[in-house]
Amino acid sequence: MNNNWEPSQIENKIGINFKYDQTLRLALIHSSYAKLIDEPEINNQRLELLGETILDLVLVDYIYWNFSHFQVGKQKALVSKLTESERLTNFWYDLQLGEFYPFLDLKEERHRLRVKQSNPFEQACKALVGAIFIDRGFSQTRNWLQKRLIVPSLKRYLKPELEHTPSDKHIEFLGDTLLQAVVVDYLYKQIHLASPNTLKSLARKLTAKESQSNYLKLSDTAWSAMFPEQTKPKSYKTLLTEIYLHLDSENSKSSFRQTSTYFAQDCLDDDEIMAQAIALLLKDGKPQKWIIHKVMNYANNQYNEGREKYYQLIGESEADA
Repeated sequence: MNNNWEPSQIENKIGINFKYDQTLRLALIHSSYAKLIDEPEINNQRLELLGETILDLVLVDYIYWNFSHFQVGKQKALVSKLTESERLTNFWYDLQLGEFYPFLDLKEERHRLRVKQSNPFEQACKALVGAIFIDRGFSQTRNWLQKRLIVPSLKRYLKPELEHTPSDKHIEFLGDTLLQAVVVDYLYKQIHLASPNTLKSLARKLTAKESQSNYLKLSDTAWSAMFPEQTKPKSYKTLLTEIYLHLDSENSKSSFRQTSTYFAQDCLDDDEIMAQAIALLLKDGKPQKWIIHKVMNYANNQYNEGREKYYQLIGESEADA
């Protein structure tokens, strides 16, 4: 444990008080420090993956509303510009967090680390976004990012006098980013402690064209409830975006959470996805006991129940093992 850890020091700099300061602490644990304290799996890499997808969504959402006069190619270029390593590293230092990264055990001096591609400060910046999202929700994360990063970076491009009329391609671009975000949000919360690589493998399956076709078939009820007079779109990305925008117009504070909840309940099978996760983890050499405790989240006194569920998910009986 780092004795210099004071959540208030970081909270004062970023302007957010965490409900659960352990979430903030996790965002500040680099893999080097996790190995030092012999807890290699307790690091900020999962939060980094989550934060990256949430950052992308907040950016694309803002661009959708304010830059529909840009073609999609130019919108994508803006997103790339605002998420490049150097910009996020500078943002971390603009927040005065360069010396407030308490759980970092790399031997190089920080000013040398700062100029490296894919450095720990860029990674921590994304993890911080993920932590804010987990602790405060999408709406506050969106407001914070817009105020601290997006508006200062993009205000010179704004043309408020223009009427904004997003095209079908703009909707698809937002939908592509939105689908990635709701999938990673689901996996982060559902598949505990699995590595980012495992989550990425599952995310690729859940966002594949075949999966999107299945989601489209499963979305009749939700679409009809919200848009009884409109024909259901032929693209799932468009459908998901229209649902999100509809919910956002009703209550922007809960729109992402409601969209994620709809997606998980109507389109996903928890057991099927956990079975896929177990298969990947077994292939990666993870032991059964670790999977039951750490990934499936069964406590010691629930181990037998967890083991029974484990064998049910992998389609074997304990006797077959």
